[in-house]
Amino acid sequence: MARIKMSTREKITLGLLFAMTTLLYADQLIMSAILPELSREYGVTETTLGIIGSGFTLVGAFISIVFGFFSDRAPRKALMVLVIMVGEIPCILTGVPYFTQTIESFTILRILSGIGLGGIMPITLSVLADFFKEENRASASAWMITAWSVGSVLGVEVAGFLTNDFGWRLPFILIGVPNIPLAIIFALYAREPERGRTEEALEDLIQKGLVYKQKIRLSDFGLIFTNKTNIYTFLQGLPGTVPWGILTYWLINFFETHRGVSKEMASLIFLVLGIGSLLGGLGFAYVGEWLYKKQPRYMPLMCGAGVLLGIIPSFMLINMPLDNMTLYLGLGFFTGFLVSVASANVNAILMNVNRPEHRGSVFAVFNITNNLGQGLGPAMGGLLLPLGQIFMMNFAILWWIPCGILLLVVARYFTADRDALKKLIGERATQMAAQAKN
Repeated sequence: MARIKMSTREKITLGLLFAMTTLLYADQLIMSAILPELSREYGVTETTLGIIGSGFTLVGAFISIVFGFFSDRAPRKALMVLVIMVGEIPCILTGVPYFTQTIESFTILRILSGIGLGGIMPITLSVLADFFKEENRASASAWMITAWSVGSVLGVEVAGFLTNDFGWRLPFILIGVPNIPLAIIFALYAREPERGRTEEALEDLIQKGLVYKQKIRLSDFGLIFTNKTNIYTFLQGLPGTVPWGILTYWLINFFETHRGVSKEMASLIFLVLGIGSLLGGLGFAYVGEWLYKKQPRYMPLMCGAGVLLGIIPSFMLINMPLDNMTLYLGLGFFTGFLVSVASANVNAILMNVNRPEHRGSVFAVFNITNNLGQGLGPAMGGLLLPLGQIFMMNFAILWWIPCGILLLVVARYFTADRDALKKLIGERATQMAAQAKN
């Protein structure tokens, strides 16, 4: 069987996807670096700002179900350009004083930006599944997760280092503007891959010019929830992202106000945590692929074990006295490194048990559960502030326990659901070949 090779155009398309995703995600956590400034300008409490941060994420997560459904029926390139514009134009306007004179106008623009952010995940992962075969999807997903991580850290660092000298609005403009020309280039240049072309049973048929014509229907959403791998992967997303929602939003503020370090040093601690997460996501993706080739269920087993181990340095990171910055930064790095084990691998797990025409919708549902915790995190943290910031941070970390356990449960069903998909795709390939002969 011929090996699928990417053309230069396809490689550039993936590069553009990486760059656009990085810049769009840079907008996600800017607020976490400018909470004191926003509180002073608008005269609102940080609890209120936490609720706004949650609204930004949650609205985007729930609207992603629309983008996910249409990514299984419509050209994904056009949808990608749409979500970039929807996300970045409000982001740019947030940096213009005329449009953010009140907390209400600021909130509206943040929520509109969140809609764009919510749409990009299901579209991007649907496209990736048609660029890469099942044994390479974890590493492919890891590079896109890297874009999300780099973007999130980039936004925080730009805001953290520029706000004191230039004000809190400029970072929104610097982050949003470059993505507009990138989206235009993508619209003019990119081609999306044929749906289903990386499935082993369909590969030769599609290379010969046959078209996989299956499209999702509204009634198919029920099928998504008959797949046990889907169910438990969806469920782990909620407890797995609550810690990220609280820690990433409140971490800089925690070190500034509770530990008494400068905004720049707090931003450095956040950066090290992000670097650990980035390298862990990439490294464990390749380890996951290696384990997958030996036995598919080893991949989710690795994810569960890694998340549970990551709880140890995370507790030390939050609770140890701040008297050795080198050790402290090291704990931040290993926290990010270990708990990121699931980030890319769960996407590959979902790709490998779902039909090509369902993947956008599957990732839209996953985006809801995966962002529900992330979205609720800022608000939960704000509500827990009266109990103390140490309590809030430890509360967040404990959520990784049920996440790790649910990932171990995924391993029980993964191989059977993968084999069922391969059987179905094989049957459809036989039907396509028979129809072509007729």
